[in-house]
Amino acid sequence: MKSFDNKVAVITGAGSGIGRALALALGEKGCNLALVDVNEQGVKETKRELRGKGLKVTTHVADVSNEKAMKALAAEVAAAQGKINLLFNNAGITYAKSFEGHSLADWKKIIGINIWGVIYGCHFFLPYLREQEGDAHIINLSSMVAFMGPPEQTSYSTTKAAIKGFSESLWAELHPQGVGVTVVHPGAIRTAIMDEALKSAEDQSAFAKTKAMVDKMAMPADKAAKKILKAVRKDKMRVVVGLDAMFFEGAKRAMPEEIHKMFLLMPQ
Repeated sequence: MKSFDNKVAVITGAGSGIGRALALALGEKGCNLALVDVNEQGVKETKRELRGKGLKVTTHVADVSNEKAMKALAAEVAAAQGKINLLFNNAGITYAKSFEGHSLADWKKIIGINIWGVIYGCHFFLPYLREQEGDAHIINLSSMVAFMGPPEQTSYSTTKAAIKGFSESLWAELHPQGVGVTVVHPGAIRTAIMDEALKSAEDQSAFAKTKAMVDKMAMPADKAAKKILKAVRKDKMRVVVGLDAMFFEGAKRAMPEEIHKMFLLMPQ
């Protein structure tokens, strides 16, 4: 997709973080937007930041893990915007817990949002994307943890590895038919997701120290958004965002077992 001007992009998780940054970056390029989040206040704030740009911006409150809600959302956005060119499956959560620290309810929630949210998005929006006859693209947010699973990230690593595999297979099916697919592997990005993870941490003091370290090297969300959009313009199947993500991807290839042993040296 060479230009975003006068296109329509649907962004889940648009109320904060990378989702909001993507909305603002697309707005600068003349793209109309359907902003989706479970947090109504968040999407309204994102919309306020887009005022004065002459764009058609609609806000939609939906739980991406709810099948009926996502089916209704696709029809609602299509009716409100008239067409759909881009789908950013960005909504996601994480936990900072050991495997034994997870309840089954935790597993069901994170799988519902991080995996089913992407599947529902692709399933219900794809018919509308196909109508654009080659001018359509799906962007799925994975993570650098899809390359390697750190401790206390069993659920998050599981979901993001699933999105990696799903997106690569989806690309093989849809790209020859004129629908682009890009899977995004961000490293540490300055968003609220780590703040939310802190609330669930078993050892909040230890995780707070980890978070402080990560925050220092994290990439600003607006910079990450620009890299993602550049990959979409170039029709890339995948994009790794951040030096940390690039390091872990390369290390996993070069020393697949040793990279995991590195985690054993970290304070528990």
